[in-house]
Amino acid sequence: MVPRPRSRPRGFTLVETLVVAVIIGLLAVMVVPSVASALGDVNREAALARARQVHTMVTRYNQFLPGGGPAISTADGAISQPDLARLVTVGYCDPDDLTNHLTGTPSWSFASGKVVPGP
Repeated sequence: MVPRPRSRPRGFTLVETLVVAVIIGLLAVMVVPSVASALGDVNREAALARARQVHTMVTRYNQFLPGGGPAISTADGAISQPDLARLVTVGYCDPDDLTNHLTGTPSWSFASGKVVPGP
């Protein structure tokens, strides 16, 4: 009986490895911009949802006027920080609940009867 020569396990060649790296790089170039765009859309939607919540809190505050304080102005323009602080004081929300996801600050404005993310 003739002994068989031992076969060495074959690995990947440099060319095969480079081809895979190029393919992964091309996929990353196509996917990264769409992921970044999706994150921007998510922040916009979160800010709009939070704006609706702030509008509800202001409306409720104005209806009940807890503590007998003055109503929060709903005229077009920025909502002042002391007005937002009153929402926290009466327990309608926590300070973190007033954060605008687009700016990272508690900045909101009234425009056409709605609360919108401020500058």
